[in-house]
Amino acid sequence: MSRHTTFKIGGPADIFVCPEDIDDLRNILRYSESHKIDHFIIGGGSKLLVGDKGIRGFVISLSAPAFNGIEFDGETVVAGCGIKVHELIKEASEKDLGGLEFLAGIPGTLGGALTMNAGWPSKAIGDLVEEITALKGLEKPRLDKSGLKFSYRSSNLEGLVLVSAKLKLEKKAKDKIEAEIKKNLEKKRKTQELGYPSVGSIFLNPSGNSPAWEVIDKCGLRGKQEGGAAVSEKHANFIINRANATASDVKKLIDEIQKIVFKEHQIMLKLETKLIGEF
Repeated sequence: MSRHTTFKIGGPADIFVCPEDIDDLRNILRYSESHKIDHFIIGGGSKLLVGDKGIRGFVISLSAPAFNGIEFDGETVVAGCGIKVHELIKEASEKDLGGLEFLAGIPGTLGGALTMNAGWPSKAIGDLVEEITALKGLEKPRLDKSGLKFSYRSSNLEGLVLVSAKLKLEKKAKDKIEAEIKKNLEKKRKTQELGYPSVGSIFLNPSGNSPAWEVIDKCGLRGKQEGGAAVSEKHANFIINRANATASDVKKLIDEIQKIVFKEHQIMLKLETKLIGEF
């Protein structure tokens, strides 16, 4: 799984499968259910720490063209949830459609961005959603705004296999879109650790307190290392894979950060990153 996560960490999956279309996906889910085999849907692998012993069961990647389509209709777009976020932004800009620029630099897929409600505190992708088509078991429900719940880095989409989403965009000149994308990417380069494999922010910002990076920084933890994993010197809420880090290295560092922050500030930091598999 180290080949399928932005952390470049993770042991083997029992079965890694890329369904060709929705019928293929249904067959895999049906087999998984009837044989009581666990399954996990992977997008861009940008918010995952996979255990060193790997994942038991199916890992399903929606990377086939059937899950990457885009259809525009005026200011709305229906996109497959397997499409990379940066590709969706690019395709929309070609149609003079903006509204996604705040997601520039996110390495994951649309499905992952929706599940985690990716974005900034002031704006997130859930704000743009009109409708989502998903698989729940072998059913194929369509969820409109009344059936969707988005909040800070979360949604009610966990447990669903997201197939496509309809988003409401806005008319904007392509040059203005590109200028805003450039501005957002430059800000990321200045403030975030992009030189080493990572998952971005490890912890959620604690409610009613300083941002997680600030709390961690106040504890003097920048640069703290465990094996090949280290707290970034550039952004204290990033753990980086500095030198062939293992999942165990990262997990030990996470535990140590939580322990020290709680001891010094009585704040229990919660993970933004999902831990899966066997450690």
